[in-house]
Amino acid sequence: MTMKAAVIGCGRMGAFTSESVRRWAPDCWFPLAHAEAVAAHPGLELAALCDTDRSNLERARAAYGSPPGYDDFRLLAAEVRPDLATLATRTIGRAEIIMTMFDHGCRAFHVEKPLCNSVAELEQLAAILRRPDVFATYGAVRRFFHIYQAARDLVGTGKLGKLLEVRVNFGPGALFWAHPHAVDLILFAAEGRKVVGVQAHLDRLESGGSPDAVINDPQIRSATIWFDDGVAGHIGRAPGLDFVMSCERGHVTVRSDGRACSVAEHDGDDPYLVRRDLATPVRVEEPQGTLAPLTQLTGCLAGDAAAITANVAIKADILAGQRILFAMIQSHLCNSSIVTLDVVDPDLRILAKSGENYA
Repeated sequence: MTMKAAVIGCGRMGAFTSESVRRWAPDCWFPLAHAEAVAAHPGLELAALCDTDRSNLERARAAYGSPPGYDDFRLLAAEVRPDLATLATRTIGRAEIIMTMFDHGCRAFHVEKPLCNSVAELEQLAAILRRPDVFATYGAVRRFFHIYQAARDLVGTGKLGKLLEVRVNFGPGALFWAHPHAVDLILFAAEGRKVVGVQAHLDRLESGGSPDAVINDPQIRSATIWFDDGVAGHIGRAPGLDFVMSCERGHVTVRSDGRACSVAEHDGDDPYLVRRDLATPVRVEEPQGTLAPLTQLTGCLAGDAAAITANVAIKADILAGQRILFAMIQSHLCNSSIVTLDVVDPDLRILAKSGENYA
């Protein structure tokens, strides 16, 4: 049975992948735009597009077969009642969209990052996402790519010993704009380990008139997520878009945003680690890009037990990842001390403005 999907937000992520991404990103990233992925899925009908900018909306409608267009998500929710909604909007207002779609019967969501702007919104969304009949995936999609999964699987074999730390080298990046990706990769590598502490040093915070309101989107200078078994996840400012999992006897690295994967380990009596590339062939029968999370969501809606089980873990990481972002603000406000997730100020909110734009 074909399921109805609505794409809310018809810009770069919603409908038109940027030319720089198309030029440079590895093949595993595609299809990336939400509408493009929906159109590629055999079990989904692109039932509606929505954008407050009419020019964006009409351009997207022309590109995707002229589905119904809306400039008000409330009207879309009431009239279309989609089975699945994808959100490629700015973060401000995103929580309201999710809650409105849920109230009109939508039970599957693919949401761009970050999830929301405030701890209060996070608590509201947690009540929805923790329901067993609601399914969600996130715009931090690297965890769905075969090359990242192969790297984590190699660590999981134990051949390199226990996992010690994870490093995400994304260069200088803002907390809400860039580092939901970094946090999600760390949680992906941690595989359900419990977060026991967060420590962060950020650039200057611009207050919104009260100590619990942040206007800007500060850059992370350094941040660490600590887990209950001693594993640490580090975010710095090193370039390369590399993802490194370090174990007792070597490292596994996904390089350059998924272009290649390598392992560094001892070779015989050589005291130095020797690096070799790993062959990670694409499993052509399994989708990548944004099509991969949409495939999981449709599986969940169809009652596929494996998809539902996998999504429970992903939903937990989405909620934990958003709370970690808030905890990084909290840590910075506490002189970069280590904080636990339960001490985050319940009134904390971040608008994440950079120049004239919001994350």
